[in-house]
Amino acid sequence: MSAFKAGLRQRNPLVLAFGGLLLLPAFVLLQAFFTSGAWSNIPLHYWVRNPIDDSAFVSWSVGRAKQRPPTVPSVYVVGGSSAREALVSGASLAADVHRLGGPRIVAWDMGSIRQTFAESLAIADNVPANDAWIVIGVNLGRFAGDAETSMGQAVGKGLLLKSDYLKRYVATTYGRYRYDPTILPGIFLYLSDLTRAYIRGAGSGALAAGRYDLHRVDAASQLSVQSKQRAVKAWYRLRYPDFKEYFAMNTGMLDRLLARCRQRGLHVLLVELPVNADIVGHQFDAPTARYRAQVRRLAGEYRVPYVDFNAELALPNKDFYDMQHLVQPGRSIWQQRLAQELVQRMGADGKGAVTAP
Repeated sequence: MSAFKAGLRQRNPLVLAFGGLLLLPAFVLLQAFFTSGAWSNIPLHYWVRNPIDDSAFVSWSVGRAKQRPPTVPSVYVVGGSSAREALVSGASLAADVHRLGGPRIVAWDMGSIRQTFAESLAIADNVPANDAWIVIGVNLGRFAGDAETSMGQAVGKGLLLKSDYLKRYVATTYGRYRYDPTILPGIFLYLSDLTRAYIRGAGSGALAAGRYDLHRVDAASQLSVQSKQRAVKAWYRLRYPDFKEYFAMNTGMLDRLLARCRQRGLHVLLVELPVNADIVGHQFDAPTARYRAQVRRLAGEYRVPYVDFNAELALPNKDFYDMQHLVQPGRSIWQQRLAQELVQRMGADGKGAVTAP
């Protein structure tokens, strides 16, 4: 025992290097456990750190799709929390598509709080590509993602997904993470948080969070009109500076997301996420016009559809928790309209309708 303790106190660089080499296979296996999706063979409730653990849910769901590739066309809806709250659920969207005359599909609501385009790229780079559709939700918030969060996805600091494509882009364009070949930094951060969640749970008689809540808001808890109006002003104060500072970076990330989708043969639908027009009015016209011009440009360059049916639906204030997050019945209405769009574009077999505009 004394010899073992002495070994732990060893500072000889050759001994430390040898110890590191012994650990290398374990680290390789640890990364493979997550990047292969093998961890999804263990039920989700063992992995969530709290009931609103979006990153664990999305990462686990992508891993599940990799482990059990869909045998029917698949739809992955990506975006921020507005995308998460815009759907009843992935299964419900799939049911709407089939009910409206489309093919049988599987669908996932992979929206997550402040999801960056880099995180969406990592999702698109990992899901099975056969007859897969990526619905990319866009809004103001998606162009306000900060650089540190976006770049961190290159080493798994966000979603536990490895994207060599993203890694190369971040390294060559921004000079970040050039010498980080793994996503172990993100894995270690996640496992550290998960361990703390288990320790906290053990103190209260529970082992972990035990559940994941897709929705955080409902009609009973929605903000007052005055609070919603204050939220608009708060966005200008708190997030508009980031929008201006990181606009070019986020536009570049969206460009790379679309490029990777094209490389992998993924079908893409760009869609404007819900916005509470009754509250927002024309207050966001300038920044909205700025990002939409870039989205239209990229949609044209990559020849992918870009749709906005918010004006058509004209969802009233009562269908929103705040200025962008839907509650029922708004979710069902918006989801059904998205399903109609997918039916039109997917065709009877889910491979893409030739005549879709």
